[in-house]
Amino acid sequence: MNIKKRVKIFSVLLIVLSTVLFVECNVYFPGEIRVMNGESIEMPKGFAYTLETSAGAEASGDYDATVKLFGLIPVKQVTVSVLPEMQLMPGGKAVGIKMFTKGLICVGTEKIKGVDGETYNIAKALNIKASDMILSANGTELHTVEEFAAIVQNSAGKSVTLIVSRAGKEETKIATPIKTSEGYKLGLWVRDSTAGIGTVTFVDAEQGGFAALGHPITDVDTGMLMPIDKGSITNAEITGAKKGSRGKPGELYGIFAGVGEECGVITQNTGHGIYGNVISNESLTYNHQVVPIATKSQVKTGKAQIYANVDGNEIDSFDIEITKIMPYAADEKNLIIKITDTRLLEKTGGIVQGMSGSPIIQNGKLIGAVTHVFVNDPARGYGIFIENMLDNIE
Repeated sequence: MNIKKRVKIFSVLLIVLSTVLFVECNVYFPGEIRVMNGESIEMPKGFAYTLETSAGAEASGDYDATVKLFGLIPVKQVTVSVLPEMQLMPGGKAVGIKMFTKGLICVGTEKIKGVDGETYNIAKALNIKASDMILSANGTELHTVEEFAAIVQNSAGKSVTLIVSRAGKEETKIATPIKTSEGYKLGLWVRDSTAGIGTVTFVDAEQGGFAALGHPITDVDTGMLMPIDKGSITNAEITGAKKGSRGKPGELYGIFAGVGEECGVITQNTGHGIYGNVISNESLTYNHQVVPIATKSQVKTGKAQIYANVDGNEIDSFDIEITKIMPYAADEKNLIIKITDTRLLEKTGGIVQGMSGSPIIQNGKLIGAVTHVFVNDPARGYGIFIENMLDNIE
């Protein structure tokens, strides 16, 4: 082999090695690393990198740190945030969730046949599409479908001024309702609310807040995150469960508490779940005892438990196994978990709709929440780190 060819092969190998080291460095060392007070940062055995922190990094606060290759070559600066120990009350209680949107979600459009025999496509003419938000009509803020329908009907065919939002950008649209055999129409299908069952992840006893679901509430037709106007959670009694099977996710069935029996007010709908203020701790928590939380660096593969409410009002602890940890994967898919408890497998087949938000406990610490089920294997699913859920608390 001639020298030129050897140099070329060496250069390629060097580039590949550099790329692998670069990716590995950025996977293990994001811009900010969080640890609890007294916790050490553990490196994998045989790891090529070390982390050197500035003096005093044992106390709570933010500190500069240097990532070094082979303990010698500085390659990256990061911030190490040392957090004071935080304790929360794990949830596990199934609740009824009711949420109203800020404006109306356009979930679909249609052509309209007028009494004159002509066909109209107002949505296309005005460039209104599914997932657009209809914020107001003729200066009136819209909160319900009924409000919008009344304005369209009362227009008697006169133009209606709409404020429409798409990706946060608002536009004014002038729409003229068409008279049909069923009254005046614009050809817009809209939604103002959603309701369902989910599980509370934790309650912050000191601040009076709660978190649930671990994933966002999205519109069933458009998939968009539903912007919240107001919402509430109520106690729910689980009356039965549709058992999950391969290709067919299961579901919890329940009865909501009556009007006036809300136990929490929803203030946020985020990519990490819903958040709000507690009215009644007693309806939401497992045993009203606080436990410490764990940062993502403390979470390990192996045995753990979830708290879930799959029968009546009873919250029980079920065994699971954490099979994979993905610290920098999609926000609500950091863990792959497997249900190992035969009681839960016999009752539900594994993870079912309504269990989202079930807290995950490992070594006596709250580490995260259940978020999704694998459609082709209901015994397995995803979980989110509690650290990521806490990022969204106001």
